[in-house]
Amino acid sequence: MSTGSLDPGSLPTNYSTLPLTKKCRTSVSERLPQPESTSGRCLFPTLPLELLAEILIQTNSPRDVLSVARTSKFLCSTLVCNPAANFIWRTVRKKCLPHALPDPTPNFSEAAYAAFVYDGGFCGVCKKSTNEFYSSFATRIRLCRDSRCRKDIVGKHLVDVTSMFQGRARDEIWIPYVESTRCFGSTLDKAWPETPTVLMRKSEWERFRAEYAAFSALSPPPSEELRKACTDQIAKFPKVMELAVALQKWKCSYDTMHRAIKAKNEMVAKSRALLEGWDIHDLLNCQSYGSLHRHKTYVLEEVTPRDFLSIKLLVEAQLLKMQVHRENRENEDSYRQRRNDVKQYYNRLRSAGTVVPSLYEFRKLSVMKTMQGSVTGSRPNSEGLATDMKNSALVAELVTADLKTWMESAREKLSELLGFPRWKSASKTKLHPLDRITARFRCQRCGKVAKRYETERCLDFPGVCAHECPNHDKKDKRPVDWSVDRFVKDEKASNAVARLLTFIGITDEDVNAHNTVKTLGARIRCLSCEHASVVMDFPTFVGHAHRHDDMQVAILPDGEVPEHAFESGLSAKLMDKGFKPQKLRSEANYRCRHCVPANSNVDGEGRVSTAEPATKESQTEDQKKRRRNKKNSSRLMDFNALRSHLKERHGIEIVSDEDFFAQTPVKWQS
Repeated sequence: MSTGSLDPGSLPTNYSTLPLTKKCRTSVSERLPQPESTSGRCLFPTLPLELLAEILIQTNSPRDVLSVARTSKFLCSTLVCNPAANFIWRTVRKKCLPHALPDPTPNFSEAAYAAFVYDGGFCGVCKKSTNEFYSSFATRIRLCRDSRCRKDIVGKHLVDVTSMFQGRARDEIWIPYVESTRCFGSTLDKAWPETPTVLMRKSEWERFRAEYAAFSALSPPPSEELRKACTDQIAKFPKVMELAVALQKWKCSYDTMHRAIKAKNEMVAKSRALLEGWDIHDLLNCQSYGSLHRHKTYVLEEVTPRDFLSIKLLVEAQLLKMQVHRENRENEDSYRQRRNDVKQYYNRLRSAGTVVPSLYEFRKLSVMKTMQGSVTGSRPNSEGLATDMKNSALVAELVTADLKTWMESAREKLSELLGFPRWKSASKTKLHPLDRITARFRCQRCGKVAKRYETERCLDFPGVCAHECPNHDKKDKRPVDWSVDRFVKDEKASNAVARLLTFIGITDEDVNAHNTVKTLGARIRCLSCEHASVVMDFPTFVGHAHRHDDMQVAILPDGEVPEHAFESGLSAKLMDKGFKPQKLRSEANYRCRHCVPANSNVDGEGRVSTAEPATKESQTEDQKKRRRNKKNSSRLMDFNALRSHLKERHGIEIVSDEDFFAQTPVKWQS
């Protein structure tokens, strides 16, 4: 039998019942071919120490060696923890710019010494992170570039102890102190040991004073441990101060060279920008050249023509991109300003009482399109646009003509809805059907009205023109295009207003009809609301008409004051946001008008008494139950409970001013 086949007789009898083994899933890396652009393993850490040393020795600062050592754990172990790599640090330290760093004290390793000199830290005053050198290497005080920190450091964080030791402070203090009085200035003045001034940290001074008192005391004598610790500090003190002074001088040389290199590189950038016809500000902010300029200045090297030629094409492309971006930003700012000018002009027209469409439709007018321009197209002078739109008679005439053209089709269509197609009249005392008080419309699409029409819950002709339907698509913020076909006549409101005008004996054609209904005040009573005295003013009456199919009204006699006064705008104020409306809503001070019969009286304690006397003997059980329910519904409620009551008991979804009254007058001002 060959090895490539199986003998059926050799299979076990329960072969079919043996569990099937799972196949090993092939990893993604094995199944998918790797793209050619994928970078391979970094070979830099695999270099022998000799080659790595040859590369790092060519740098000009231990800061570069320190950065390489911090890139990986392996390089850190190779350069920091390996004593054989100390010659790299030592060689770079001796050839760094502006001149060789002084030799460290024995407590420093080469890597720790580089970190001590070049690393940043936190400002000693404001505690913000900064990359600046130590201002005082002896006390390890670091300051940021804020001038306020340099002013506050001496007075708030240091103490002058020169006079406390009667001129012998320099000989008796073994705690490192500020090596020079000009450590926090631009130049180095007299340094230790010549300077007579001794500035110490306040915290170090308190610790030193306690140790000095114990060390100098004769009885009891200092302990052996304290004596040994102070003796060691006294021995180390001169070496620490000498290193601090040497580092301070090296730092001054570094700052001087840095300023010189920075000035030279800026001069090279200016000459290069002038030669190529570029803007110097754009060149220095260009990503490629700006990073080259800053890096060269940071490492104290000059920018050479060879450095620039290698990135010239990239710089050209980036500068062109910056110019295009700046031009687009200017176009957008100008376009935004022109749109704001058009909006201000639109608001002035509305304030003057001009019938205008919504702002979205107003911008579509031909003259407004020309004035606004576009982002990428023509750009009118944005600085003089606001003045021209405000003072120019030509602009006013063009806008008036455009508005007239826009409204012609709307007026014709809406007039047909009111039953006056192609209406014309030579009379100057008859109002146009759209200007009459009975011209009421509603939007079929959304059924909503603007805030100024919330009380009436329908639209007149100016409201129809300015109406904006909200967009149901939440992702699309643009308003819906206006169309006159969305509006229909509001039959309930129109019929109710016509019946009111007939009751008071005037017609809707009268030019004084608007003023006449305003003089009625809150004397309009709804007779369709049975068993309740619901009185209101005219705007509330128009909104209330939507509750009845055939609303019946009456006018209270002039001078007759309702038992429960009508307060216009009360519901809107209570529904407003803020602490005061919220507090007033929570007060149990409101009563439902629909539950108070027209002939009832309300006493000061909130009890309802009807004018129909009834004895307990003559009342049936049903009558008693209805009477109890009426008493409960006539109780004082807070506003939220009142809204729930009106919805559940009377089917009123939107609470209006005629539906309730305040038992005690509401005080809006504390």
